[in-house]
Amino acid sequence: MTARPAPGVTAGTAPGVSAGSVPGARPLVLKFGGSAFADLDGYRRVARYAARRRAEAGRPLVVVVSAMSGTTGRLQQTLDALAADPPARAAAMLLTAGETVSVALLAAALDAEGVPGCPLPAAATGLLARGPGDRAELISASPGALAGALADCPVAVVPGGQAVDAAGRTVMLGRNSSDLSAVATAASLGADTCELFSDVPGVCTADPHLVPEARTLARISYEGVRRMSRHGAKVVHEGAVDWAERAGVRVLCRPFPWSGGPKGGTAVGTGPAAAAVVVHKDSDVWCFRSGRERRSAGGRLVAEGLTVTEFDTASEVCLAVPAGARGTARHMRTARLLGGLCLVTTLRADGRAEHTLVPRAEAAAEARRRHGLLYPAAPDTPAAAVHPPAKPRSPHSDVLVGAASAPAPLADPAPLSVPLSVPEDDCPD
Repeated sequence: MTARPAPGVTAGTAPGVSAGSVPGARPLVLKFGGSAFADLDGYRRVARYAARRRAEAGRPLVVVVSAMSGTTGRLQQTLDALAADPPARAAAMLLTAGETVSVALLAAALDAEGVPGCPLPAAATGLLARGPGDRAELISASPGALAGALADCPVAVVPGGQAVDAAGRTVMLGRNSSDLSAVATAASLGADTCELFSDVPGVCTADPHLVPEARTLARISYEGVRRMSRHGAKVVHEGAVDWAERAGVRVLCRPFPWSGGPKGGTAVGTGPAAAAVVVHKDSDVWCFRSGRERRSAGGRLVAEGLTVTEFDTASEVCLAVPAGARGTARHMRTARLLGGLCLVTTLRADGRAEHTLVPRAEAAAEARRRHGLLYPAAPDTPAAAVHPPAKPRSPHSDVLVGAASAPAPLADPAPLSVPLSVPEDDCPD
């Protein structure tokens, strides 16, 4: 259950994309996730790579950047310590600061490489959104301002996950939404591809940090990756998939550093669906008294821009919601938080989904077991070691708020007594 971009259509363009084009060659659009900026040398590496790609292609370049690894989470922790349910506009102002820092740092790194890079704010991206300031819905993308900047400067550096609302205020498109702004930018500029760089080798059949045996898919359909995202996989933002499909933009998911070879990474566009295992490690699980109560709460959360997953055990009606999302508690007054439990979802290629609740500490092992059922290893294949699941934080991620202190652990309620796997089609009423 998730919100979709508004289906406005301008004659001769993709839905939600304003008419117009960039004179001359179509720009390259590259997005770099926060893992690329785990340290200050990351900005230098990205700057050198961007300079090389522009020189090789001879085309203008738009670089969409995320906040350095750990920054947005630290800002969210600081905000949570001050207010349980802060105003959306205040949250947006704070949480977009990390991308703004990355824009400035990368522009400086490009200049040091001898490449003029133009740092642009959200207002110059042409992205328009509506709704709550910290999880607004992207409704249109216009190329005018960005095309003008590219006419004067070979490389434009823009903040990921940001847009402006009708009043001109900077808004956030939700967490992990740099993919969305990058794909919408590519669509508005008439680019046929958008390249997304992250710390994984491409779209995988499971989180490779939790399941080392996960396979990297060479190709996958829009619907295949959208379904994975809808069920909680951190692959490509679901809204980005919608925009890419409507505009005919092929999405290339690649690791960074990237060798530039013909193989590796994943092309999202035409292709098959795929079976996969998803661990909802960043979600809370809530239990409701009835399906009607769950549908009501889930509908309100979706209306506020949150992605939720409905599922059932043999006797419980449940909802997985992003942990710590602003305003969640007020919609959960009739629900019970199942602390200490984690949802693991098996997605089958035929469209079925199977959900299992397990203790959080056992989620990685359950994911590996389920992945082994989908993709059996050869009998003589040695077991791979599990990578540490914790994502590294940049040592500079505290630049805006200072050093973090460890939060006090929350007491876990009694675990659910029936952690069973039940297909999503079997829903108690």
